[in-house]
Amino acid sequence: MHVYSRLLIVSGWLLLVACSTTHGPIGFWSRNRTDKQGERQGPWRTYHDADNQQVATAVRFRHGRQVGRISYYTTAGVLIEREWLKRRPSGFVRIRYYHPNGKTLRKGQARYVNEPDGPHFYWFGDWTLYDTAGRLVRMETYKSGKLIQTVNLTTDQNP
Repeated sequence: MHVYSRLLIVSGWLLLVACSTTHGPIGFWSRNRTDKQGERQGPWRTYHDADNQQVATAVRFRHGRQVGRISYYTTAGVLIEREWLKRRPSGFVRIRYYHPNGKTLRKGQARYVNEPDGPHFYWFGDWTLYDTAGRLVRMETYKSGKLIQTVNLTTDQNP
């Protein structure tokens, strides 16, 4: 065996041993890890079953806070909702709900706000609704979680 190859194997083994602390090997492939303060860190998955075969949620954490994309699945493994958390403005979320066939059901934006009586989640702005074929059928406008306007965009009820 070539000396360089042996050096790579040994250094790779040392890296694996060095990373194999109580948290196990840590890298982009690792799931459900914590940082030094015990906060969730990196990709996290929750499951519907005890065998960890049916994913319920897929989330990414940075020092205990959810960041980026969050996906929610049914027990059959069908994607039902996806959220994109934005850093700025704080608490801003883009949301997309899905039909069982995978087509978009509705999409819009929402906000998480910490209020004195606890966290508050509400929709705001324009939301678009689609039929099972993916055609735009309605626009809804929300202000602080309350529906203020609805515009039906289709008069044809037959596909």
